[in-house]
Amino acid sequence: MARRYDYMDWLRVLSIFVVVGIHVVSKIINNATTDEWIWHFANAFDAGLRWCVPIFFMLSGALLLTRGKEESVWQFLQKRLAKVVIPLLFWSLVYTLYNIYILDESYSAYEILVQFLTDDIYYHLWFLYTITGLYLMAPFLKLLVMHMDKKTFQAFLLFWIFFSSFLPFLPKFFDFELAFAAGLFEPYIGYFLLGAYLVLYPVPKKYLPTLGILAAVSYVVTVWGTYYLNVGLPAGEFDEFFYEHYRPNNLLITLFIFIGFQHRAKRIKPNALITRISTATFGIYIIHPLIQVFLNRSFGLNETTFNPLISVPLVWILIFVISFGIILAMQKLPVVNRLVP
Repeated sequence: MARRYDYMDWLRVLSIFVVVGIHVVSKIINNATTDEWIWHFANAFDAGLRWCVPIFFMLSGALLLTRGKEESVWQFLQKRLAKVVIPLLFWSLVYTLYNIYILDESYSAYEILVQFLTDDIYYHLWFLYTITGLYLMAPFLKLLVMHMDKKTFQAFLLFWIFFSSFLPFLPKFFDFELAFAAGLFEPYIGYFLLGAYLVLYPVPKKYLPTLGILAAVSYVVTVWGTYYLNVGLPAGEFDEFFYEHYRPNNLLITLFIFIGFQHRAKRIKPNALITRISTATFGIYIIHPLIQVFLNRSFGLNETTFNPLISVPLVWILIFVISFGIILAMQKLPVVNRLVP
């Protein structure tokens, strides 16, 4: 896969834009209750956006696990890990300093180390830990991809769906949990491999309408299920079970979007701006929460400054544009560009 896939650039850009949107509307849904119309407004938005992070993992798997290029494990890891570990260390420090000097929190050196090792410095940095783990496993997962035939690959994905998507319903709704240790079928490994599968074995276009219907039903399930679980809960105690990326409802929506873009690949032409934003998505992801805080603290601009119908899209777009501008500048500076690859 040496050539660039334009539909993947568009998908990546759309996904990072949606990530920013989630972090805007989630402020509403985590600080309101189902008795308020604003909660339902945020839920209607958020329920349709949870496909964005799975798309990132699928794109990474599609690009890394189907490459024909021969690399040793160490060559592979040296090349990929530097792009995520260096930014993880630096931005963990940045967000730690933010917590100390802006939020007036206090930590010992040991507590900072524990927070770093346990993914507890800032809410969105979990993605960097997860992608680091997937990069560590990628050389070995690539061997699986290379030696599995289509039916074996499908069997693997079915086991992943069973263990990651359906089994969690047992402890949630039936107070019953199966004692199976199925680590290979952890949620994001499945998305990583699913991206590779869909590139190697594209789903025929005739199934797209059916997937579209299932995606629409899944959206309704997400909206209603989230409402059902949160009725009566006080603000700040949001139950996001149906929002989890690996629930069946979000899996179906993700599949529809990824496959839909695949089938429009021939119609999607190269676009210089989209390609440029695509190369900045990692940096935008890392920095946008700081921009969100800056707009709120410095200008009083947040998701509820005006009517949410105005505030949400306004703040959403501002955060995205400012974040992109900053990353664009950082990527042009020697040394600094290694912090936002």
